[in-house]
Formats: sequence, C-alpha cells, structure tokens
Amino acid sequence: MRPLSELLQEAKVDAPPPRYDVDHVVAAGRRRVRQRNSGWALAAVVAVATAIGVPQIVTRGPAPNPPQPAASVAPAPAPEYLIPSAARFRGYRTASFRVGDPANFGPGYTSTGAVPKKGMSPTMSLLVYEPGIDPLTRLGLKRAADVDPIKGRPAFTVSAAGFPAETLVWEYADNAFAVLTPQPPGATRAQVREVAEGFGLASEQPVLVAFKVGYLPDGFRLRAVSQESDEFSAVHFLPVSAMREPVQKYEAINGTKGSIQIVLQGQDPAGAPNCGCVGYRKVGDGHEVIITGPISKAEARKILDSLEVSTPGDYSTWVPVAQMVPEEYLYKGE
Repeated sequence: MRPLSELLQEAKVDAPPPRYDVDHVVAAGRRRVRQRNSGWALAAVVAVATAIGVPQIVTRGPAPNPPQPAASVAPAPAPEYLIPSAARFRGYRTASFRVGDPANFGPGYTSTGAVPKKGMSPTMSLLVYEPGIDPLTRLGLKRAADVDPIKGRPAFTVSAAGFPAETLVWEYADNAFAVLTPQPPGATRAQVREVAEGFGLASEQPVLVAFKVGYLPDGFRLRAVSQESDEFSAVHFLPVSAMREPVQKYEAINGTKGSIQIVLQGQDPAGAPNCGCVGYRKVGDGHEVIITGPISKAEARKILDSLEVSTPGDYSTWVPVAQMVPEEYLYKGE
C-alpha cells in the first residue's frame, strides 16, 4: 500500500456533518490492496516469553557430580524490534481535527493519522514510539528548537530532509516520544500543537491478528501488523536484508524489496481472478485471505496451508500478535 499521506489525501472528508472519519480513510486505502504490493505507514512492547537459564548445580562430597550444563537461552528481540503487544491510546477529537484509532503497528511504534473536521487538508501522520526508543536516531532527525511543553513534558521541533519545519516531537510519558508530521500541503505550528495537546494514554487494548502463520519462506521476518477493524487484518513480512536498512520516512515500508503481505478482508465478488495475488483462500461467507509478494504460487500455497484463520467479525477468536508467528520469524537484529 502507499504511504498514509497518499491515502489521507485521496479520502474526501466533508463536514458538517462529517461523512468520512479516519477509519473511512484507512478503509479507502484498504480497498486498493489488490492493486499494489507496497507497504503501509504503520507504532508498546510485545510480551515474548524467553527461556530462563538453569543455574549450574554442584553437589558436595567425596565424589561430586559434574556441573550440569546451563539450559540454552533463546535470545529475545530487543524492544526496538518488537511489534507492540497493545495499543495504549485511542482515537480522539480536537477543536479542528479527528485522530484515528491506532491501526498500524511496526517495530517499536504505533501509527495513525489526523484529518481535519472540515475540508481535505491539512492532514498529519502520528507515530507513537515505545519507551526507550529515540525517534531522532530512528528517523534520522536533528533537534531544531525547544518549544513550550506539551502537558508539562518536553517538546521540540526537528529538521531533516523531507520533514517540514512544523514537525513536532514530544515526550508523552517517561522516556517515550511521539512524532507528529504534517503532510503536504502542510499545517501551521498551532494546528500541529492542537493535535499533540489532544493526545493522551488510555487503557490497553491488545494488538490482535485474524490468523496464525505456521510457515514462511526462509529469511523473512515480521515487519508490521494492521488491525483496522474486526473485518480486516493484515501482516507484512520483509527479508532480513531489508529489515537491516534504515527506516523510511514515517516508518513506511518499501514494498518493492521482496515484501510478503497476508491479508484477511471482505471478499471481492470477482474472487480470486480479481485479487492480483499469488495465493487465495475463501473464508466462510463473505471473506477471503490473499497473499501478495514476489514468491511462487507453490510457496504461497504452503503459507495458506499453514494458516489457522480466526472468525472475521469476532475479536474474541483472534490471536495476540506475539503468538501469530513462531519466534523464528521475529526479527532480532541479526
């Protein structure tokens, strides 16, 4: 899929009364998933269980037993590589803007967008990073100037190629930062600040996926999850080589570098012939799973055969993101 900026610009947001909110904006992009194999702009820590090493045991006496070898410990991914296990904020409204519920999740961040209550612009991209992740390093930004605090916490503007001067970074919790970036044609500092000041934490909601994946081709790792509604679920995998590369602007994913997408969505009336995919599976009445990416149909069939699909429309049957793939498919910085 194209970056959030393009999706937001394509959506027609008219008011009063508003006909389209952020969820509709995202849905508009979702309907185009069959026509492209690109990424989505997608940011809370996934709980990944790790084995705990057994200490060496030495008995005393005239004939001591040899020390027992420590149990092997599988290295856990560092927080900056983990897909968040929970969304910790909700969509909200300010005097002039509507901010969508968190729907896209990538390594160490959750993302959403802001659209005006009237008209089509300005729109903004909101990235919310996990505690301990430095957005300046992550996005290649330079701190430009301190501004008035946001809810009593530090805030500052940044400078970098492709980021407007109105881009705002602020600390929303201890050692945790958010980045709010206006999309073309831009926004005023006052508008950006209005959206930032409306942000707040909420009770956690788990990040869920509508299927388990048991098989992937060698060398692929989980890169992003999209949980837009109980009728749509998508995951995105990249080769390890692409995972090592610096993130793109707004954490966008470059779909030209061998990415695999697995999507559960409402069924197209035309079915498989219209999916533009390498793998297709009908799910119940009215839904489908499609696979896109530069893999063979044989590999796509292996992925489809490995899927355990939950019930569309029923979150209670969906799978926590930490359980949707075997640990070997999680990126650990290798």
